Amino acid sequence: MQKGKIARLGAWLWRHAHLLLTVAALLAWSRLASAWAVLLFLPVWVLATQLIVAGSLESARLRRRAWLGQYLREDSPWHRWLRGGALMVVRHQVVGALLALVLLVQLRLLPLVGWPLLLAGAVVLVGVDRELRRRLARHVIAEHLAAVSRRLLVPPVAGLLALGLVAAALWLPQPYLVGLGWEEAMLRHLPESDGGSLLGFLERLAGVVQTSQFWAMQNAVAHLKLGAPFALLGWVLLLLAQGAVAWAYVRVLVGAEALRRRRLRLPERAGLARCGEKLP
Repeated sequence: MQKGKIARLGAWLWRHAHLLLTVAALLAWSRLASAWAVLLFLPVWVLATQLIVAGSLESARLRRRAWLGQYLREDSPWHRWLRGGALMVVRHQVVGALLALVLLVQLRLLPLVGWPLLLAGAVVLVGVDRELRRRLARHVIAEHLAAVSRRLLVPPVAGLLALGLVAAALWLPQPYLVGLGWEEAMLRHLPESDGGSLLGFLERLAGVVQTSQFWAMQNAVAHLKLGAPFALLGWVLLLLAQGAVAWAYVRVLVGAEALRRRRLRLPERAGLARCGEKLP
């Protein structure tokens, strides 16, 4: 029985090795020293961007295909013109690059104790995907089942992960900023970074946002004269930052899953094509 459990665990790890490698690569890069992180920043950024784009393009083309199939005749040339070409790809590349940038910069600032949440998010994503596909199998065309499942699982998994990251940010020790002016808080508590590089500049900018949110929340509670708007500002910044990290991280994993599924389908399609060539 023990060997059977080990065998099942090994099979599960092999089946989801692409997700494990993706998470491991992000974790390894986020913990590198500044010099190495700057050196590898561009290739990691490109990789994360393309993973996000792979998943978002799949979802966008699925929506576009459903729209065209509902409103346009099959023999209409508009099918070719509206199904999504270079303009759609460019738009998703820009959005994917921005999301990947936010993710990578925030991962550099994320304490190591926050990584169990990201690992748990990957496990939850796999479980939700499996359950969704099981429940949707009776209702969705088999060819689109995996894509529909991936599209539906992003909001709930990203939402749960965002709540976990917010709770972790509030639970972890914070710099004491009560009574300090905003400029003084920035000077005292901004993280050190390599300001001469793009990554260093972005890390410092993210540090400003992170310190500002805690400064606003702490001083709004301690000094009622600052009023509720400052507390609201802190909460909005916190939710936006953690929500963007969760959304981008889940999109990266979904993109990795979409690319793996696409690669696995290629040999199957090639085999079907060869069989078709032999048919009279």
